[in-house]
Order: sequence, then C-alpha cells, then structure tokens
Amino acid sequence: LLPSQPALSAPPSGKKTTICVTGANGYIGLHTVSQLLLSGYAVRAALRSTSEVKTKWLTKIASDLGASERLTFATIDLADAGSMADAARGCDSLIHLASPFELGKTANPIKDILEPAVAGWTNAVAAADALGLRRIVACGSVFGMVGSGSEKGWDHVYGSSDVNSFSTPGGCTYAYSKMQSQEVAATMASARGVDLVTLNVGQVCGPALSPDQTNPSWDPIKNLAVPPPGGAVLSCTAPGFVDVRDAAAAHVAALDLPAAAAPRRYPVVARKKSPTYQEIEAILAEVLPERNLPARVDVLPPSTQKLITKGIGLGNKSLGELLSGVSVPPGETLLVDVEPMLRYLVPVPREIKTTLRDWVDNQKGYGHTVSS
Repeated sequence: LLPSQPALSAPPSGKKTTICVTGANGYIGLHTVSQLLLSGYAVRAALRSTSEVKTKWLTKIASDLGASERLTFATIDLADAGSMADAARGCDSLIHLASPFELGKTANPIKDILEPAVAGWTNAVAAADALGLRRIVACGSVFGMVGSGSEKGWDHVYGSSDVNSFSTPGGCTYAYSKMQSQEVAATMASARGVDLVTLNVGQVCGPALSPDQTNPSWDPIKNLAVPPPGGAVLSCTAPGFVDVRDAAAAHVAALDLPAAAAPRRYPVVARKKSPTYQEIEAILAEVLPERNLPARVDVLPPSTQKLITKGIGLGNKSLGELLSGVSVPPGETLLVDVEPMLRYLVPVPREIKTTLRDWVDNQKGYGHTVSS
C-alpha cells in the first residue's frame, strides 16, 4: 500500500451508480476516487490525458481496493462542453474538481487561470443539464466566500451567503477565479434547474496518495518548517484549513444530500477558527523535532508585515494580494461557519495537528524534504 492509503475493506452491499470525477488524478481527486470506490460507487475519471503517466496512481488505488472493474477513464477539455458531456454520459452525478491552481506569476493569468476555471464550471452545468444528471458537486474554495477577513470585520463568521469582494482578476487571479466560477455557475444552474452543490474548501493539507504530487497550498507550511528569521513569523492565517481526506469525504457525502430547488454552498474547514502561522509553527516544532523549531514565536509588527507585503506585490501581484488577504491583526484570525458541514457532510473532521503530522510522515515516507 502507498503511505496513508485507506485500509482495505469490502464495499457496501448493493450496487451503486457511476460518478464522473473531473481532475480525478489531482491531490483531492485521488482521495475522492478512493473514497468513492470504498463506498461501492463506480468511477469514471475524466482527465485531460489518459496516458499511463496520468492514470497509473488511479489504476493502482483501484487495484489495491479490488475495484479495478469499477474504474474507467474519459478525456475532457475544460473549454469544450461536448467533451464534458461525453465524459459524463451514463453517469448519475458529476464531481467537478478540475480547475487551474496557480498562485504565482503567470504570463496571462486571465487566459491561463480565470477563463478555463469559469469554462469548466459552466460546461459542467451545461453537461448536467443536457444529460439530466442528478447532481453536480463542485470543488470551490474558501476564496469563493472571502478574500480577506477584513471585508466584514474580524468578528464576522463567513459562510455560505458570503461572496469574496476582496480579490481582483488582476491580483490573485486564482482566488478571484474561485469566486467568479461559483457565482456564474450558480446563476446558470438556477436558470436551468440543475442541482448544484458547491463546497467552499479551505486551505488543504494532509497525506498525498502519490509520491508525484505536490500542491501550492503546502508552500506556506513548508516555509514554516524552517526556523523563522529573527524568531518571528508573518501574522497570517491559513484560511479555513482542512485535511484533504475530509475534503474528499465532503464531496462524497454531498452526493447523498436531499435534492434542492436552488444551488447551495457548504464551507469545508477543520474548525471555526482558522489556524494562524503562529499555531502552525508550534505544531511543526512538535512533529519535526529534528528541525529545532521554536515552540513559541512572535509575529512581525504590522508595519513590517505591510512593507513585506508591498515588496512582494511589486514583483508578483498575485502573491502580494494573496498575502494581504490572509494577513490578520495580531490576536485575530479568519472565522468560518463549520456547523453545516458538521451536520451534513463531515461530522468529525481531523484535528489540525493530526493533519500536519500525517502530512509530514507521508512526505518523509516518499523521501521528500518537508521545507521550501
């Protein structure tokens, strides 16, 4: 078994339907496919390429679970509505995970990030409408709800009725794309009577089911895995931090939600109070004792943090706006409504320490270095 692969168990009795999963070979995707197969579903993995290098870990997971006959593949192009419909034909529902994830500098962020993200969501809705699919479960982001906790004040608990008004298409295009995709798709789904469930997933961490995988959401954690210069860290939050296994479980559980006449959203986070970099640094000091990380650290003064953010923004508008958004006043953090998720999707999410410890062990097991 791969490190952190779920323990094998027989699927539930009774035949379940086929679920089409876009982005099935991604970080969340492998976990989602694994959990679908464990739950007895058949899976059609919809990928940009079905070459051996793109499918080998999905094939291995299905083989390890004794479910090879319940895994099939299809090729999709996010910009092509026809390919999305062809991939989902004959399926009960569609889990849409595929979307560009780039937080750094790109030559044309609108063309490379925003346009394919929106096209993927709208083509998923169009396919569901054309085929009469029962439901779409779409992987959104906490950035669909909020770009900065300052938008409505630090005592506001951000939830399914909130929409990010902080991020801009010319700044952190990725964050903006998550908001724009969810809003455009929700309007379209409502007009066409498509059952759309959007999950506003927080910053994801936890074990990967492939040694080939990495994820931009790990970068700030890797930066914290080395002693901080001057003994102080940025006063930032990991927005809506969540374990990748719980994010996958939420997508699978959302398939069983009662039908609804209107699109709805659920935040998917580990807890109400997003962890700060201070808290993450303290946990890493415990799970990485060989690094001699400080168990207690200060945060940079607000004036110093503003200078750093401004400097980063001059060279990289995307990271500058992102850092500005996740910056928090000392003693504050981003608050997210976790109650609907606890009630309907993931009743007992993993603790942040568990997630970080399992991620560290997983990366070490693959022979990777846990640092930037």
